[in-house]
Amino acid sequence: MTLNTLHIASIITIFQSILMAIFFFQNKKSPRTSNILLSLLLLVFATLVCCSLIISLRLGPVHKIYSRLVILFGQAAYLVSPLFFFYIRSLLNVNFSFQKRYTVHFIPFFAAFIYTFFIIQTLGNNNVWTYPGRFLILTGIMAQNILYLIASWKDIRSYGLTLRLFLSYIDNSRLSWMRYFTVGYILLWSAQLQLFIGWDILRHPEWCPYGLSLYFVTAFLFFNGILFIALRKPESFYHVQKYQSSVLKQEDKDLYKDKLIALMNDEKLYLNPAVVLNDFAQRLDIAPCSVSQIINESFQQNFRDFINKYRIEESKQMLVQQNQNLNILGIALDAGFNSKSAFNNAFKKHTGITPKEFKKKSSAFSS
Repeated sequence: MTLNTLHIASIITIFQSILMAIFFFQNKKSPRTSNILLSLLLLVFATLVCCSLIISLRLGPVHKIYSRLVILFGQAAYLVSPLFFFYIRSLLNVNFSFQKRYTVHFIPFFAAFIYTFFIIQTLGNNNVWTYPGRFLILTGIMAQNILYLIASWKDIRSYGLTLRLFLSYIDNSRLSWMRYFTVGYILLWSAQLQLFIGWDILRHPEWCPYGLSLYFVTAFLFFNGILFIALRKPESFYHVQKYQSSVLKQEDKDLYKDKLIALMNDEKLYLNPAVVLNDFAQRLDIAPCSVSQIINESFQQNFRDFINKYRIEESKQMLVQQNQNLNILGIALDAGFNSKSAFNNAFKKHTGITPKEFKKKSSAFSS
Protein backbone atom coordinates (compact mmCIF):
# COMPACT_ATOMS: atom_id res chain seq x y z
CA MET A 1 0.00 0.00 0.00
CA THR A 2 1.51 3.32 -1.15
CA LEU A 3 0.12 6.70 -0.15
CA ASN A 4 0.33 9.54 -2.65
CA THR A 5 -0.59 13.21 -2.28
CA LEU A 6 -4.25 12.67 -3.19
CA HIS A 7 -4.58 9.88 -0.64
CA ILE A 8 -3.18 12.13 2.08
CA ALA A 9 -5.51 14.95 1.00
CA SER A 10 -8.44 12.52 1.18
CA ILE A 11 -7.50 11.41 4.69
CA ILE A 12 -7.33 15.07 5.72
CA THR A 13 -10.75 15.63 4.11
CA ILE A 14 -12.27 12.75 6.06
CA PHE A 15 -10.98 14.05 9.40
CA GLN A 16 -12.00 17.61 8.54
CA SER A 17 -15.56 16.59 7.70
CA ILE A 18 -15.90 14.57 10.91
CA LEU A 19 -14.59 17.44 13.03
CA MET A 20 -16.89 19.93 11.27
CA ALA A 21 -19.84 17.58 11.77
CA ILE A 22 -19.13 17.56 15.50
CA PHE A 23 -18.77 21.35 15.50
CA PHE A 24 -22.05 21.99 13.69
CA PHE A 25 -23.88 19.43 15.81
CA GLN A 26 -22.84 21.32 18.94
CA ASN A 27 -23.50 24.75 17.45
CA LYS A 28 -26.34 26.35 19.40
CA LYS A 29 -26.40 29.65 17.52
CA SER A 30 -28.48 28.40 14.60
CA PRO A 31 -31.61 26.25 14.25
CA ARG A 32 -31.16 22.74 15.65
CA THR A 33 -32.68 20.97 12.64
CA SER A 34 -30.34 22.77 10.24
CA ASN A 35 -27.31 21.83 12.34
CA ILE A 36 -28.26 18.16 12.53
CA LEU A 37 -28.89 17.92 8.79
CA LEU A 38 -25.56 19.55 7.96
CA SER A 39 -23.73 17.30 10.45
CA LEU A 40 -25.30 14.19 8.92
CA LEU A 41 -24.40 15.36 5.43
CA LEU A 42 -20.78 15.88 6.40
CA LEU A 43 -20.61 12.43 8.02
CA VAL A 44 -22.12 10.82 4.92
CA PHE A 45 -19.66 12.66 2.70
CA ALA A 46 -16.81 11.45 4.94
CA THR A 47 -18.08 7.88 4.62
CA LEU A 48 -18.21 8.06 0.83
CA VAL A 49 -14.73 9.60 0.56
CA CYS A 50 -13.46 6.85 2.85
CA CYS A 51 -15.00 4.18 0.60
CA SER A 52 -13.37 5.76 -2.45
CA LEU A 53 -10.05 5.88 -0.60
CA ILE A 54 -10.22 2.15 0.19
CA ILE A 55 -10.87 1.43 -3.49
CA SER A 56 -7.99 3.66 -4.61
CA LEU A 57 -5.59 2.01 -2.13
CA ARG A 58 -6.65 -1.40 -3.51
CA LEU A 59 -7.34 -2.79 -0.06
CA GLY A 60 -10.17 -4.95 -1.41
CA PRO A 61 -7.89 -7.66 -2.83
CA VAL A 62 -5.97 -7.77 0.47
CA HIS A 63 -8.94 -8.80 2.59
CA LYS A 64 -12.57 -9.58 1.86
CA ILE A 65 -13.79 -7.33 4.69
CA TYR A 66 -12.68 -4.17 2.83
CA SER A 67 -14.72 -5.01 -0.25
CA ARG A 68 -17.74 -5.77 1.88
CA LEU A 69 -17.45 -2.51 3.80
CA VAL A 70 -17.11 -0.45 0.62
CA ILE A 71 -20.18 -2.06 -0.96
CA LEU A 72 -22.30 -1.85 2.20
CA PHE A 73 -21.43 1.69 3.31
CA GLY A 74 -21.32 2.93 -0.26
CA GLN A 75 -25.11 2.81 -0.14
CA ALA A 76 -24.88 5.93 2.03
CA ALA A 77 -24.88 7.78 -1.29
CA TYR A 78 -28.67 7.31 -1.17
CA LEU A 79 -28.72 9.58 1.90
CA VAL A 80 -26.99 12.55 0.29
CA SER A 81 -29.72 13.98 -1.94
CA PRO A 82 -32.63 13.83 0.57
CA LEU A 83 -30.41 15.28 3.31
CA PHE A 84 -29.31 18.03 0.91
CA PHE A 85 -32.94 18.74 0.00
CA PHE A 86 -34.03 19.09 3.62
CA TYR A 87 -30.94 21.12 4.50
CA ILE A 88 -31.69 23.66 1.77
CA ARG A 89 -35.28 23.81 3.02
CA SER A 90 -34.02 24.48 6.56
CA LEU A 91 -31.88 27.35 5.24
CA LEU A 92 -34.85 28.87 3.43
CA ASN A 93 -37.13 28.54 6.43
CA VAL A 94 -35.49 28.86 9.85
CA ASN A 95 -38.65 27.45 11.46
CA PHE A 96 -38.39 24.20 9.47
CA SER A 97 -38.57 21.03 11.56
CA PHE A 98 -38.08 17.44 10.43
CA GLN A 99 -41.29 15.42 10.66
CA LYS A 100 -41.82 11.67 10.83
CA ARG A 101 -43.48 11.56 7.43
CA TYR A 102 -40.23 12.76 5.84
CA THR A 103 -38.58 9.43 6.67
CA VAL A 104 -40.11 7.95 3.49
CA HIS A 105 -37.41 9.83 1.60
CA PHE A 106 -34.83 7.45 3.09
CA ILE A 107 -36.52 4.21 2.04
CA PRO A 108 -34.18 3.78 -0.99
CA PHE A 109 -31.17 3.83 1.35
CA PHE A 110 -32.57 1.19 3.68
CA ALA A 111 -33.64 -0.98 0.75
CA ALA A 112 -30.18 -0.78 -0.88
CA PHE A 113 -28.43 -1.33 2.46
CA ILE A 114 -30.46 -4.45 3.29
CA TYR A 115 -30.02 -5.84 -0.24
CA THR A 116 -26.25 -5.39 -0.25
CA PHE A 117 -25.97 -6.75 3.30
CA PHE A 118 -27.16 -10.13 2.04
CA ILE A 119 -25.30 -9.90 -1.28
CA ILE A 120 -21.86 -9.33 0.24
CA GLN A 121 -22.02 -12.62 2.13
CA THR A 122 -21.36 -14.44 -1.14
CA LEU A 123 -18.76 -12.11 -2.69
CA GLY A 124 -15.04 -12.58 -3.12
CA ASN A 125 -12.27 -10.11 -2.34
CA ASN A 126 -12.46 -7.89 -5.40
CA ASN A 127 -16.10 -7.46 -6.33
CA VAL A 128 -16.42 -3.73 -5.60
CA TRP A 129 -16.91 -2.92 -9.27
CA THR A 130 -18.97 -5.93 -10.32
CA TYR A 131 -21.30 -7.08 -7.52
CA PRO A 132 -24.86 -8.11 -8.55
CA GLY A 133 -27.24 -5.18 -8.83
CA ARG A 134 -24.48 -2.56 -8.87
CA PHE A 135 -25.63 -0.93 -12.11
CA LEU A 136 -29.25 -0.67 -10.95
CA ILE A 137 -28.24 0.74 -7.56
CA LEU A 138 -25.93 3.38 -9.05
CA THR A 139 -28.50 4.32 -11.68
CA GLY A 140 -30.96 4.90 -8.85
CA ILE A 141 -28.46 7.10 -7.02
CA MET A 142 -27.79 9.23 -10.10
CA ALA A 143 -31.51 9.60 -10.86
CA GLN A 144 -32.27 10.41 -7.22
CA ASN A 145 -29.74 13.24 -7.24
CA ILE A 146 -31.35 14.80 -10.30
CA LEU A 147 -34.86 14.55 -8.84
CA TYR A 148 -33.85 16.12 -5.53
CA LEU A 149 -31.91 18.88 -7.25
CA ILE A 150 -35.08 19.74 -9.18
CA ALA A 151 -37.13 19.61 -5.97
CA SER A 152 -34.61 21.86 -4.19
CA TRP A 153 -34.71 24.34 -7.06
CA LYS A 154 -38.51 24.43 -6.84
CA ASP A 155 -38.21 25.16 -3.14
CA ILE A 156 -35.79 28.01 -3.85
CA ARG A 157 -38.09 29.38 -6.56
CA SER A 158 -41.00 29.36 -4.14
CA TYR A 159 -39.04 31.92 -2.11
CA GLY A 160 -38.23 33.99 -5.20
CA LEU A 161 -35.74 34.06 -8.04
CA THR A 162 -33.94 37.29 -7.18
CA LEU A 163 -31.35 38.14 -4.59
CA ARG A 164 -33.57 40.94 -3.30
CA LEU A 165 -36.37 38.57 -2.38
CA PHE A 166 -34.00 36.10 -0.74
CA LEU A 167 -32.62 38.90 1.43
CA SER A 168 -36.07 39.39 2.88
CA TYR A 169 -35.68 36.05 4.64
CA ILE A 170 -31.98 35.21 4.72
CA ASP A 171 -29.09 37.60 5.22
CA ASN A 172 -26.42 37.89 2.57
CA SER A 173 -23.93 35.56 4.27
CA ARG A 174 -26.45 32.76 4.57
CA LEU A 175 -27.46 33.17 0.94
CA SER A 176 -23.82 32.98 -0.18
CA TRP A 177 -23.37 29.86 1.94
CA MET A 178 -26.42 28.24 0.36
CA ARG A 179 -25.09 28.94 -3.10
CA TYR A 180 -21.62 27.61 -2.26
CA PHE A 181 -23.01 24.43 -0.73
CA THR A 182 -25.31 23.84 -3.71
CA VAL A 183 -22.50 24.31 -6.24
CA GLY A 184 -20.21 22.04 -4.21
CA TYR A 185 -22.89 19.38 -4.03
CA ILE A 186 -23.39 19.51 -7.81
CA LEU A 187 -19.64 19.25 -8.45
CA LEU A 188 -19.30 16.24 -6.14
CA TRP A 189 -22.25 14.59 -7.83
CA SER A 190 -20.70 15.33 -11.24
CA ALA A 191 -17.46 13.65 -10.13
CA GLN A 192 -19.47 10.56 -9.15
CA LEU A 193 -21.37 10.71 -12.43
CA GLN A 194 -18.24 10.59 -14.58
CA LEU A 195 -17.07 7.53 -12.63
CA PHE A 196 -20.43 5.88 -13.26
CA ILE A 197 -20.29 6.69 -16.97
CA GLY A 198 -16.67 5.60 -17.35
CA TRP A 199 -16.95 2.22 -15.65
CA ASP A 200 -20.58 1.13 -15.55
CA ILE A 201 -21.80 2.48 -18.89
CA LEU A 202 -18.79 2.74 -21.22
CA ARG A 203 -16.75 0.02 -19.50
CA HIS A 204 -13.45 1.88 -19.58
CA PRO A 205 -11.62 0.83 -16.39
CA GLU A 206 -8.63 2.96 -17.37
CA TRP A 207 -10.78 6.01 -16.56
CA CYS A 208 -11.23 4.98 -12.95
CA PRO A 209 -7.90 6.22 -11.53
CA TYR A 210 -8.46 9.61 -13.14
CA GLY A 211 -12.08 9.65 -12.05
CA LEU A 212 -11.16 8.87 -8.45
CA SER A 213 -8.46 11.53 -8.52
CA LEU A 214 -10.97 14.12 -9.72
CA TYR A 215 -13.36 13.05 -6.96
CA PHE A 216 -10.62 13.38 -4.30
CA VAL A 217 -9.63 16.84 -5.52
CA THR A 218 -13.24 18.03 -5.65
CA ALA A 219 -13.97 16.72 -2.16
CA PHE A 220 -10.77 18.24 -0.75
CA LEU A 221 -11.54 21.69 -2.20
CA PHE A 222 -15.19 21.52 -1.18
CA PHE A 223 -14.54 20.66 2.47
CA ASN A 224 -11.71 23.14 2.79
CA GLY A 225 -14.06 25.76 1.36
CA ILE A 226 -16.54 24.92 4.11
CA LEU A 227 -13.77 25.25 6.69
CA PHE A 228 -12.71 28.59 5.22
CA ILE A 229 -16.28 29.95 5.34
CA ALA A 230 -16.74 28.69 8.90
CA LEU A 231 -13.59 30.53 9.99
CA ARG A 232 -14.00 33.73 7.97
CA LYS A 233 -17.80 34.08 7.97
CA PRO A 234 -19.17 32.19 10.97
CA GLU A 235 -22.36 34.25 10.76
CA SER A 236 -23.27 32.16 7.72
CA PHE A 237 -24.18 29.35 10.11
CA TYR A 238 -25.75 31.42 12.88
CA HIS A 239 -29.30 32.55 13.28
CA VAL A 240 -30.19 34.79 16.17
CA GLN A 241 -33.87 34.90 17.01
CA LYS A 242 -34.94 38.38 16.01
CA TYR A 243 -37.82 38.65 18.47
CA GLN A 244 -36.53 36.56 21.36
CA SER A 245 -37.33 39.38 23.83
CA SER A 246 -40.85 39.89 22.50
CA VAL A 247 -43.73 39.84 25.01
CA LEU A 248 -46.28 38.76 22.41
CA LYS A 249 -47.83 35.36 23.08
CA GLN A 250 -48.89 33.05 20.27
CA GLU A 251 -52.59 33.71 20.88
CA ASP A 252 -51.89 37.45 20.66
CA LYS A 253 -50.08 36.97 17.36
CA ASP A 254 -53.00 34.96 15.95
CA LEU A 255 -55.49 37.60 17.08
CA TYR A 256 -53.57 40.52 15.58
CA LYS A 257 -52.88 38.53 12.44
CA ASP A 258 -56.64 38.20 11.87
CA LYS A 259 -57.15 41.90 12.58
CA LEU A 260 -54.36 42.77 10.17
CA ILE A 261 -55.92 40.70 7.40
CA ALA A 262 -59.27 42.35 8.07
CA LEU A 263 -57.67 45.79 7.79
CA MET A 264 -56.15 44.88 4.45
CA ASN A 265 -59.34 43.35 3.03
CA ASP A 266 -61.90 45.81 4.41
CA GLU A 267 -60.11 49.15 4.56
CA LYS A 268 -57.49 48.46 1.89
CA LEU A 269 -54.80 50.53 3.54
CA TYR A 270 -52.35 49.31 0.92
CA LEU A 271 -53.95 51.60 -1.68
CA ASN A 272 -52.34 54.54 0.08
CA PRO A 273 -48.83 54.88 -1.45
CA ALA A 274 -47.63 56.71 1.68
CA VAL A 275 -48.79 54.05 4.16
CA VAL A 276 -46.17 53.11 6.76
CA LEU A 277 -45.81 50.67 9.62
CA ASN A 278 -46.99 53.23 12.16
CA ASP A 279 -50.37 53.49 10.41
CA PHE A 280 -51.02 49.82 11.11
CA ALA A 281 -49.69 50.10 14.65
CA GLN A 282 -52.18 52.91 15.38
CA ARG A 283 -55.10 50.96 13.93
CA LEU A 284 -54.19 47.83 15.89
CA ASP A 285 -53.20 49.80 19.00
CA ILE A 286 -49.86 48.01 19.39
CA ALA A 287 -46.22 48.97 18.95
CA PRO A 288 -44.78 49.18 15.39
CA CYS A 289 -42.18 46.52 16.25
CA SER A 290 -45.02 44.14 17.21
CA VAL A 291 -46.70 44.73 13.84
CA SER A 292 -43.40 43.98 12.13
CA GLN A 293 -42.99 40.80 14.18
CA ILE A 294 -46.48 39.56 13.28
CA ILE A 295 -45.87 40.16 9.57
CA ASN A 296 -42.42 38.54 9.63
CA GLU A 297 -43.44 35.46 11.59
CA SER A 298 -47.02 34.93 10.39
CA PHE A 299 -46.55 35.71 6.70
CA GLN A 300 -42.78 35.07 6.30
CA GLN A 301 -42.47 38.49 4.66
CA ASN A 302 -41.14 41.91 5.47
CA PHE A 303 -43.51 44.89 5.64
CA ARG A 304 -42.88 46.13 2.10
CA ASP A 305 -43.41 42.71 0.51
CA PHE A 306 -46.54 42.20 2.60
CA ILE A 307 -48.05 45.48 1.36
CA ASN A 308 -46.97 44.94 -2.23
CA LYS A 309 -48.53 41.48 -2.33
CA TYR A 310 -51.97 43.04 -1.81
CA ARG A 311 -51.20 45.78 -4.30
CA ILE A 312 -50.21 43.20 -6.91
CA GLU A 313 -53.46 41.28 -6.40
CA GLU A 314 -55.41 44.53 -6.76
CA SER A 315 -53.55 45.42 -9.95
CA LYS A 316 -54.18 41.95 -11.40
CA GLN A 317 -57.92 42.54 -11.19
CA MET A 318 -57.52 45.82 -13.07
CA LEU A 319 -55.26 44.27 -15.69
CA VAL A 320 -57.72 41.51 -16.59
CA GLN A 321 -60.67 43.88 -16.98
CA GLN A 322 -61.20 44.27 -20.71
CA ASN A 323 -63.18 47.50 -20.34
CA GLN A 324 -60.44 49.08 -18.23
CA ASN A 325 -59.11 52.19 -20.02
CA LEU A 326 -56.26 52.82 -17.61
CA ASN A 327 -52.72 52.33 -18.85
CA ILE A 328 -50.00 50.59 -16.83
CA LEU A 329 -49.07 53.80 -14.99
CA GLY A 330 -52.69 54.48 -14.11
CA ILE A 331 -53.14 50.95 -12.75
CA ALA A 332 -49.92 51.28 -10.74
CA LEU A 333 -51.09 54.50 -9.09
CA ASP A 334 -54.56 53.13 -8.38
CA ALA A 335 -53.09 50.02 -6.79
CA GLY A 336 -51.00 52.05 -4.35
CA PHE A 337 -47.63 52.31 -6.10
CA ASN A 338 -46.04 55.73 -6.47
CA SER A 339 -44.29 55.03 -9.78
CA LYS A 340 -44.44 52.78 -12.82
CA SER A 341 -40.91 51.42 -12.22
CA ALA A 342 -41.73 50.45 -8.63
CA PHE A 343 -44.86 48.69 -9.89
CA ASN A 344 -43.00 46.80 -12.62
CA ASN A 345 -40.26 45.66 -10.23
CA ALA A 346 -42.69 44.53 -7.53
CA PHE A 347 -44.98 42.79 -10.02
CA LYS A 348 -42.15 40.80 -11.60
CA LYS A 349 -40.74 39.99 -8.17
CA HIS A 350 -44.03 38.43 -7.04
CA THR A 351 -45.21 36.86 -10.31
CA GLY A 352 -42.09 36.33 -12.42
CA ILE A 353 -43.49 38.37 -15.34
CA THR A 354 -44.13 42.06 -16.05
CA PRO A 355 -47.61 43.66 -15.85
CA LYS A 356 -47.63 44.01 -19.63
CA GLU A 357 -46.89 40.31 -20.09
CA PHE A 358 -49.56 39.40 -17.54
CA LYS A 359 -52.15 41.54 -19.33
CA LYS A 360 -51.22 40.00 -22.68
CA LYS A 361 -51.55 36.46 -21.31
CA SER A 362 -54.88 37.30 -19.67
CA SER A 363 -56.23 38.75 -22.91
CA ALA A 364 -55.13 35.68 -24.89
CA PHE A 365 -56.72 33.35 -22.32
CA SER A 366 -60.05 35.20 -22.25
CA SER A 367 -60.25 35.28 -26.05
